[in-house]
Amino acid sequence: MKILLIEDNKDISDNIKNILGLDWFEITQVFDGMLGLKKALLLEFDLIILDINLPNLDGISVCKKVRAKKDIPIIMITAKWDDDDKILWLESWADDYIVKPFKIKELEMRIKSIFKRLGKDDIVKIGVIEIDLKLKTVKKDWNIITLKLKEFQILEYIIKQKTVSRTDIIDYIWWSDDVFFWDNNLDGYISSIRKKLTKDIIITIKGYGYSIKK
Repeated sequence: MKILLIEDNKDISDNIKNILGLDWFEITQVFDGMLGLKKALLLEFDLIILDINLPNLDGISVCKKVRAKKDIPIIMITAKWDDDDKILWLESWADDYIVKPFKIKELEMRIKSIFKRLGKDDIVKIGVIEIDLKLKTVKKDWNIITLKLKEFQILEYIIKQKTVSRTDIIDYIWWSDDVFFWDNNLDGYISSIRKKLTKDIIITIKGYGYSIKK
């Protein structure tokens, strides 16, 4: 999932990026309201995290201008929360808000709640690849890519586990303890997935197994 983070406090921004990045969120950082607005309108994102107090253009104005052009989920960050802030948030058309100081885990749960509500939590984006885990479809540059059943199951398993051993894949996919027999088969499936999608979508961890590209 691609997230645009518009927050002028670099420490807070870096902390959000570092922690959310561990959960497959691709974070683009911007520290200025005007630049954030330009990024939001020119590029495609799944969600915007937007601070209210920003240099050059405040977050409320950014939110309104984005919403006038695009239908994209927005979470506002505010340093305080009184009646005036509530009115501003309601008028901004943002989907949710969070008050500083906050735990990144709370922000993560709010993001996932929005994605689940919008039906986006089952979609994984890796570069130009889009994988819908619910519909079992794969797109590359918006074109449908046909994967065999085992190919999709292997790809899905690595995505969900993030890092997984070859033995675990074989046990999960083929329900077999005969690792040696299925070892070459796994190599063939991994090679086929890479050819159909991208060479680096599945990363080999030497002597262990695989992880998925972020």
